[in-house]
Amino acid sequence: MSKTPMMKCGHAANAKTKTDNGWVPSCCICGCIEVDNDAPDMAGRMARCVYCNAEEPSSSGLPFFKHLPDKEFDEFYCGCRGWD
Repeated sequence: MSKTPMMKCGHAANAKTKTDNGWVPSCCICGCIEVDNDAPDMAGRMARCVYCNAEEPSSSGLPFFKHLPDKEFDEFYCGCRGWD
C-alpha cells in the first residue's frame, strides 16, 4: 500500500486542506492538519474494522486508519457497510 502520512491526531491523512501555504494533508474525521513526522512503527500490529472486526496488518494505507498505541488493535474501515 502507498505510504500515507500519519497525522498528530492518530488518523492517517485522508484528505487535503487548502492553507496559505497551499494544499496540505489533513484529517476529514477530526480536522487535524498537523502531520506526525515521528510516526510510529506499526510492524507486527493489527487493525480491526470498527464495524465487523475484520483484521488487517496495521498500515496508514488502510481506509480511515487510526493508530491506537494504548490499545491491542488499531482501527480502520473495511468497506463492509458500503462506500456511499
